[in-house]
Amino acid sequence: MKKLLLLSVILLAACNKQDEPSVEPSKATIIPYVKKHHAKSDPPAQLDFLQLVQVVISSFPNAQASYNSNATELRLLSKHIPSDSKFKTYENWYSIKITRNIDSENWSNFLVEIRDNQSYEQSKTDAFNACKDVWRNIDHRVPTVINELASRINKYGKNSSSATAQHIIRYGYLFNLDASHFNDGYPVSCSISYNNK
Repeated sequence: MKKLLLLSVILLAACNKQDEPSVEPSKATIIPYVKKHHAKSDPPAQLDFLQLVQVVISSFPNAQASYNSNATELRLLSKHIPSDSKFKTYENWYSIKITRNIDSENWSNFLVEIRDNQSYEQSKTDAFNACKDVWRNIDHRVPTVINELASRINKYGKNSSSATAQHIIRYGYLFNLDASHFNDGYPVSCSISYNNK
């Protein structure tokens, strides 16, 4: 009787054993962006929203990342700021934001906003360096343009000019560096988007 019971249990276990479900590779796999060398005449680097998100997060591993409900915006904030924080004038702020249109897999805007109440100069340096830190991992031409625009902003600032915002279209990108509203309590910003015109 014991042998029959043992044989029944073994047969039952064998009948119930199923093959592990096979996992097919997903077509939605994120393909990491691979930096390429771009000639001056080349178009802008082509990467989608998720690839840019990967580059940004790997460039700032100590920041906290959060998405909005429809995943059209990634925002990185410093760890000491709650992830649902909103900017308030005259307060320290550190934010990196990437946006996309809801009907597109491509990013539409990359934005760094930094305000350090201790120093206008430090705010500019930090914002422009954060921009360069990301883009040197994507397109080596971009940091040079940021340096050029930052130099113009610094030059105008030394001459007491109010022209502390600079924008330019180059290599298929639209660059916008803005330090003009710092005295009004706002952050210094560095924005990059594709020039779709």
